[in-house]
Amino acid sequence: MRSTYRVLAFLIAGLVVVQAFAIAWAFFGMTNWIDNDGGVVDKALLECTDCDMNFTAEWGFAIHMFFNGTILIPLVTIGLLIVSFFAKVPKGVALAATIFGLVALQILVLPALSRSAGSAFGGLHGVNALVLLGVAIMAGRRASQPVSDEVPASSVTA
Repeated sequence: MRSTYRVLAFLIAGLVVVQAFAIAWAFFGMTNWIDNDGGVVDKALLECTDCDMNFTAEWGFAIHMFFNGTILIPLVTIGLLIVSFFAKVPKGVALAATIFGLVALQILVLPALSRSAGSAFGGLHGVNALVLLGVAIMAGRRASQPVSDEVPASSVTA
């Protein structure tokens, strides 16, 4: 179970990197489409449900918002949280619960706040992603440490 915990934690970290790649690909592709092809991003484009893809990098938005961000990362996070109860990783449950909270903040709270309260919360979405990356790596590294069977010195009676 410990190795499963490690794999899931590092998988979350990797998926966060995929998120960064996908959104950067999408935005750079969109700006190239605007600059080179005269593309226009407006309300009609954003609300169009049956439009063909306007530029190849548009897949970056789909990967970031749907495949990776709404499906893969939440599923792996729930898996990590469940496994954490059995993996016997020091502070593993707390780290998995923190990751779960950061993912909930990332998918539910920050996007809603950026739409209703202000776009600065969109910036916090990026900062939260970096925190999520760090905590996931910390959890994976914690599970990678060897299990110590030694009795702590404070519990030895003289």
